[in-house]
Amino acid sequence: MNLLAHLYLADMTGTSMAGQILGDRIKGRLDGRFAPDVERGIRLHRAIDGFTDRHAVTSDLRRRFAPPLRRYGGILVDIGFDYCLARGWARYSDTALPRFADYAALCVARGWPPDESMPAHRFAGLAQVLAGYRRPDGLQRALDSVDRRLQRPSPLPGALPALLDEYQVMAEAFTTFFPELCEYANQHVRRQ
Repeated sequence: MNLLAHLYLADMTGTSMAGQILGDRIKGRLDGRFAPDVERGIRLHRAIDGFTDRHAVTSDLRRRFAPPLRRYGGILVDIGFDYCLARGWARYSDTALPRFADYAALCVARGWPPDESMPAHRFAGLAQVLAGYRRPDGLQRALDSVDRRLQRPSPLPGALPALLDEYQVMAEAFTTFFPELCEYANQHVRRQ
């Protein structure tokens, strides 16, 4: 899952939204250097990613992308699922997506550990990124952002047409997958 789904699941489970964002940045063991709620959010992020990566639905979707995109299929499915969530937002939340996006950005900024660097403009732009997932230009922004973080050039900047071509199949898969992921996230938090 990508940013929007992670933050939705953090809100649903009452866990740290900052921890969800940090889940992609912090590697290795959690040794108490963060507040307990942030570490709990990081653990949930990792559990969500593991569940998603192992699920048969996402495995099937990754294989739908032809080489060279297939190598990046996990990233494409994650971003595509945020598109599905954003486009079907009213099914999952009573709060309008732009309002949730503003709230999530505020929660991330408030919960961000002071010793972790994050440029102020990233907090300011987070709400726009989250709300943008419902449009193709928002997907392009996400693809470009991931590409910039990779260590070598990738085909992700040109992947938007392939991602949009798979939207119907992804949307059908998402309606099965996402409720299972929500239940898994709730169970994971209850076990912690």
